[in-house]
Amino acid sequence: MSDVAIKKRVKKKYNIPGYLFILPSILFFVFYILYPIIFVGWSSVYDWSTLKNMTFIGIENYTKIFRDKVFWTTMRNSLYWIITTVPIQATLGFFLAYIVEERLRKGKGVFRTVFFLPVATSVAVVAIVWGKMLQPYQGIITHYLSEIGLKGQMNILGMPKSAIFGCIMANIWEWTGWSMIMYVAGMSQIPDDMKEAAKIDGATRWKEIRYIYFPALASTHKSLLMLGIIGSLQTFGLIYTMTGGGPNHASEMPGTYIFQMGFTNQKMGYASALSMVTLIFALIMTVIQVKGLGAGDFMKKGDD
Repeated sequence: MSDVAIKKRVKKKYNIPGYLFILPSILFFVFYILYPIIFVGWSSVYDWSTLKNMTFIGIENYTKIFRDKVFWTTMRNSLYWIITTVPIQATLGFFLAYIVEERLRKGKGVFRTVFFLPVATSVAVVAIVWGKMLQPYQGIITHYLSEIGLKGQMNILGMPKSAIFGCIMANIWEWTGWSMIMYVAGMSQIPDDMKEAAKIDGATRWKEIRYIYFPALASTHKSLLMLGIIGSLQTFGLIYTMTGGGPNHASEMPGTYIFQMGFTNQKMGYASALSMVTLIFALIMTVIQVKGLGAGDFMKKGDD
């Protein structure tokens, strides 16, 4: 092998400009993702409220978690959130996208903007508006519920059994537009000749949806499932503003409970342990989803 070929191989192997281009991303990952995870994991084996007052207690925080009834309530609420919001948002988003993209001839941009507007709205504003609508005496939703036959004034956010579902309603309204945009992008990739062939064969609209649109958007379904699982465990602002996790922790989610333990009760070590358990739960759910269904548009395997 000539000296020129050797120099080219070395130059290709150690591409300094390429490493410099990715250096900002690496630094961001190290300082804002990797380091916080390591620090939280390390601090979870201590009892502390400030960094100057830390007492090593081993796995005591973790053993306490599994005896904590509120923690199991947050896990139950997370499962409610996943199995309720993900399919409803995906279904509504799919049909909204289908109607806007395939059935409307004019005003598509207007309808896309209108349905996507809640996503761009501040979560605090969404929480306040929905909190007002769900009030027992003045809320418009409770008013119409009483009009259709539900007697008495319903305090949806004030009752332990219904508080989490009031927050779920607000979340569905806020994020359905995101699902719609995802499906709009997916539908734009469906070949026109496939749609035309279905029309020539006399397929009804339902058969078009069932045999063409729904299978062709499989990667979008999987992507929304993954985002829904991760998003449910990250839910904080909506719950904190609407109910504060109440009443009596009935609408508590992992994020709000971690915040309460760490910054309200000053149990930073316990909050760190809760964070690590939540992270592990999220990783397990993600791995199950990736292994079972694939990762949608996030991780496409090469053609065999």
